[in-house]
Amino acid sequence: MGTVTIVSTRIVAALIAVLFAAGLVRGAAASAASAAAEFDHANKLYEQGKFAEAVSAYEKLALDGVATANVWFNLGNAAYKSGQMGRAIVAYRMAERMTPRDASLRANLQFVRGKIYSDGRTQIPMWKSMLRLATLNEWTVLTVALVWAFFSVLACAEAAGRRYARSALALLFAALLGGMALAAAWQDQNTTNAIIVAKEATVRFGPLEESQAAFQLRDGAELDVLSSKDDWLQVRDPEKRVGWIRRDEVVVLPMVSAARHIGKHATL
Repeated sequence: MGTVTIVSTRIVAALIAVLFAAGLVRGAAASAASAAAEFDHANKLYEQGKFAEAVSAYEKLALDGVATANVWFNLGNAAYKSGQMGRAIVAYRMAERMTPRDASLRANLQFVRGKIYSDGRTQIPMWKSMLRLATLNEWTVLTVALVWAFFSVLACAEAAGRRYARSALALLFAALLGGMALAAAWQDQNTTNAIIVAKEATVRFGPLEESQAAFQLRDGAELDVLSSKDDWLQVRDPEKRVGWIRRDEVVVLPMVSAARHIGKHATL
């Protein structure tokens, strides 16, 4: 009887596990179907010219965790069409992290930046543009591969009793460049950035409403966040000017390490 009881218990446990897994699969399928339906609804709103409503629909998807490159890209398009330059920049920047070499995305991002300033003040440096052609993971893989190739050449040279000086030096140089690019990409993608989402924002010399105004920024201006105090952020603009701005006038982009929690960290 003891053996029968043990076998029966194992069978019951296996059945419970199977049913639980089936429930998870059904739940995931239902969630995916719901997200697809919401995405289609947002797309229809966009096609109907209801851009502000489309923005809300895409934002809901992003905040619910469906933060795919397509959702961010479409959100950027809808935000631009509805006149929300800053929110368009936010969305395009988030999509850029996922599909950095998407030609349409890069063209739209550059186009909107050109609408914000016509004198090139928001043009990012060429080296930074090149860095953003790859994700942080891609830079990591490339650097590791170059280092591995360098040591493989050394090992082959030792085993064969020959010298591969040129190949080794070329790979070493490439590996060093890859390491420098990786470090720069990590710093770039883990620097806290903020985008102005108010029509016009006043940057002040101090973190108080009574502080003297330093300069004005338009909707869509991209900033580096240097520090924070209460409801204020100390920021630096593309012209290297530094001042304090209210938190509610910007959207702070999450660092790459926090991107998986984008729905919780980037309130659009």
